[in-house]
Amino acid sequence: MQNTLDGRPSAGRGPIPAALAFTAGALLVHLLPALPGAGALAVLTAPALLPWRGRALCSACALGALLTVLRAGALLEQRWPPARHGSDHVVQGTVASLPEREGAAQRFLFEPASPAPGSEPVPARIRVAWYRGAETVRAAECWRFTLRLRTPHGSLNPGGFDYEGWLLRQGIGATATVRDAQRCDGQGSALLRLRRRLADTIVAALGERPAASLLAALTVGDDSGIAAAEWDLFRRTGTTHLVAISGFNVAIVAGVAFFLCRWAWALWPALCLRLPAPRAGLLGAALLAGGYALLAGFEPPVQRAVLMLWLVLAAVWLHRASRPSRVLALAWLAVLAPDPLALASPGLWLSFGAVAAIFYVSLSRLRPPGPWHALVLLQLLIALALTPLTLFFFQGGSWIGPLVNLAAVPFFAVLTPWALGALLLQLAVPALGEPLLLAAAWLLDGFRLALEWAAQAPAPWLPASAPPAALALALAGVALLFAPRGLPLRPLGILCLAPLLLAPGTAPRGGFELTALDVGQGLAVVVRTAHHALLYDAGPAFDDGFDAGAAVVAPFLLRAGVRELDLLLVSHADNDHAGGVAAVRRLLRVRRELGAPGGEPCRAGSAWEWDGVRFEVLHPSGTDWPGNEASCVLRIDGAFSVLLPGDIEARAEQHLVGTRPGGLKADVLLAPHHGSRSSSTPEFVAAVQPRVVIHSAGWRNHFRHPRPQVTARYAASGATQYVTGAGGAITVWRDPASGQLEVREFRREAARFWNAPPGP
Repeated sequence: MQNTLDGRPSAGRGPIPAALAFTAGALLVHLLPALPGAGALAVLTAPALLPWRGRALCSACALGALLTVLRAGALLEQRWPPARHGSDHVVQGTVASLPEREGAAQRFLFEPASPAPGSEPVPARIRVAWYRGAETVRAAECWRFTLRLRTPHGSLNPGGFDYEGWLLRQGIGATATVRDAQRCDGQGSALLRLRRRLADTIVAALGERPAASLLAALTVGDDSGIAAAEWDLFRRTGTTHLVAISGFNVAIVAGVAFFLCRWAWALWPALCLRLPAPRAGLLGAALLAGGYALLAGFEPPVQRAVLMLWLVLAAVWLHRASRPSRVLALAWLAVLAPDPLALASPGLWLSFGAVAAIFYVSLSRLRPPGPWHALVLLQLLIALALTPLTLFFFQGGSWIGPLVNLAAVPFFAVLTPWALGALLLQLAVPALGEPLLLAAAWLLDGFRLALEWAAQAPAPWLPASAPPAALALALAGVALLFAPRGLPLRPLGILCLAPLLLAPGTAPRGGFELTALDVGQGLAVVVRTAHHALLYDAGPAFDDGFDAGAAVVAPFLLRAGVRELDLLLVSHADNDHAGGVAAVRRLLRVRRELGAPGGEPCRAGSAWEWDGVRFEVLHPSGTDWPGNEASCVLRIDGAFSVLLPGDIEARAEQHLVGTRPGGLKADVLLAPHHGSRSSSTPEFVAAVQPRVVIHSAGWRNHFRHPRPQVTARYAASGATQYVTGAGGAITVWRDPASGQLEVREFRREAARFWNAPPGP
């Protein structure tokens, strides 16, 4: 590296500019709908070959892009092809994870053995679900499964969880369900067998209780036993990072290991002559932190934490820790170089943000007068610094989190090494280990009670979102607030945080806007006028963990700036329409409810007007309507007209056609009952005469919705048809300038290279 005359690195050199340039190149690829070809990569790398002042940064940027393309391309090649989606294959291999048990389902990673010559290859990692299995699957066991393999595919909505991207980052090439199973001889890795044994030891000592699940999560990274209600409690109190093994847990183990190794080494003066005790402590911290990471499964978040820790310890060993920003930049490059796709992981940004805050408080000129002042200042800095990132990734934050963590962080700093030591002692000397495990469980029970008490605070979780510009301004505000004393602009930091409190301005285009969300085989429709928001159904919720209300509906509304629903209308009580209601109530304020359990009944004749847009309930009238036929039918008239019929079938359709002749015609129709053959009768289609038909149906669902005869009927009427499972969220509005009805498929316009293309 070239230096200037004063010994400082020349402009554009050093790890910090290189890390920024590398990240820019990798992010550029992340934003693309398809991976660039050889020609585009050649154009990108050409400037790095020329002798000019910015060559070093250009090379780093090109390297970031190239490594991202190589990594992503290798993973995409392993994906099960869509043409063979749903085919059955006999596969033998080993269970490669600690299975998760959710209701009647067992979920686990499965790694097939090398295929025999001439046999068909399958992806190297498969995420398998076994529903109502006759036997219990255990980690590291050998199984011969008949698997129904599926192409990675998930719901795609603005603000929602990108399941396809998560699968790619995990190296999972297919999902599957078990059709038949048979045990076989053989075992998986010794490390996985050890983790299984430790998890079994915890259950044997403590039984089936919440504290046992928490201890398994803290020690061996097995969080499958933590119920959804427990995760919600941790989320509302801002303590999720303490339970899911991450950089915090690794750092705690490393810190305890450092002091213990340093103390033990100092007891032997002869050893100190060969290696100073502080260096022995650093070495012990590195080794024991690595061992803990292996014990926890060495998942990507733990890998990143350990790698970052090792680089920090190496900097201290080499006396290079006086520039923590350079150490962090090197750690950032070391983490991203082997896996640039980690940039899409929220944990990466949150971990590095927290470490940067710790370095700033402990090593900068911002020196608190005592340890308690340092702890309070650190918690405040971490909370403020991570708030923009939390709002961006999770559409909300816990205002009581910083207060809870003041007590929870020291508690877990003691409990984590205690639990690890007790578990290992339980294997060697059960008479000593079991009392320690029981004491740890007792403490965790008390911790949970304290969290439940804290969660009773008014609105502990504040749902919110903010545009990227406001988030960037907030980060600058945090830097100003915690700048060294004497900087005249420090008070402006408070003003920089203010935009976080404001909802993003995303007023509907053309009077009102309708979005049919992609919730799989279910229904959720959002209608927004200039100052109001309505949710028609909330999608499904299942025991196996997917809740459309929490994973799709609430994130979409919050990303759009909607923090309060004026009306929640539930067409009927079927799970695929009403399953997500509880999560919507929990995450958003709902002012009025129609058709929902505990709300007002939905009856024909109800009408209201918002911002010049008229809403009217057309059905049901009376109570003689069973099941799907009782669905609440809503008509909307404004810049264009919409008919939302829920799951009505032939009888209700005939009733509407007979009682409202000429009153059903609409520009946009949500196909009744997801496009089933029991609905969309010829008379109904002729009465509505839709220009746009939206089928809310899951991609390649087992009901085969929408049915071919139904789509043919709408096609014959001249309607343009869309399917949410194929195109993602479907948004419809009328362009005020052109007067044209516009339709946007989110999967077509906003997908990334890891998302499956639109199509049946």
